[in-house]
Amino acid sequence: MKEIKEILSIEKGDVVSIVGSGGKSTMLFKLANELRNEYRVLASTSTKIMMPSAGDCDYLYCNIESYFMNKPNANNSITVVSKKLDSLTNKLIGIDDDDLECIVKDFDIVLLESDGSRNLPIKGWKDHEPPVLKRTNKTIGIFPADYINKRAEKDFIYGIDEFNILTEKSEYVDFESIRKICSNKNGIFKNSKGSLYLFFNKAETREEINVVKELSDYLKKSAVNKPYNFKIILGSLEKGVYYEC
Repeated sequence: MKEIKEILSIEKGDVVSIVGSGGKSTMLFKLANELRNEYRVLASTSTKIMMPSAGDCDYLYCNIESYFMNKPNANNSITVVSKKLDSLTNKLIGIDDDDLECIVKDFDIVLLESDGSRNLPIKGWKDHEPPVLKRTNKTIGIFPADYINKRAEKDFIYGIDEFNILTEKSEYVDFESIRKICSNKNGIFKNSKGSLYLFFNKAETREEINVVKELSDYLKKSAVNKPYNFKIILGSLEKGVYYEC
């Protein structure tokens, strides 16, 4: 079975931005770990991420200055660089376009978490979201398969007002709501750049996989190329199992 780096056709020179909800950080470090033996990988964010665990990276710099003072002398590795550390939340504050321009030449591949959802599985996008950096040439939108067809409850939706506008106050996270999320200019591919991918994460049971396959067929007819041309993938980052739709 293919690794996610193969399905996403990740190659040297790529700047990949990960948006959506339900697995962005997991995708960030899953990809980084698949690539670490072949490339110099920068893993960072344009929003905020939790401090990575020791096994998720080889080098960690909490600000740009410390990176320039102590650049790693290594070829294939994962380096995490942020603008600064929020000591109250233990979160790394994201880099911006200027920061990336200063360091991009030091890496073969750049992976960025480029959206926030406050650990909630579904979201609507506020005016300033998502902050996708200019160099991006691949955008991955993540959506949790285990919330398809659930009732739309504010308890698990970040940006409920924006979600309601986007889905026209849909009562459920149903196929039509997801179509609107994928095709609306203020949806999951807002500010996207380059090749686009929609990944349904947490499709683990036979029922969940079948529902996503049915949804994929629906989206290919009703959302792909209207206006965004995106490829659809389903699977489980936790289990390391992926299917191209």
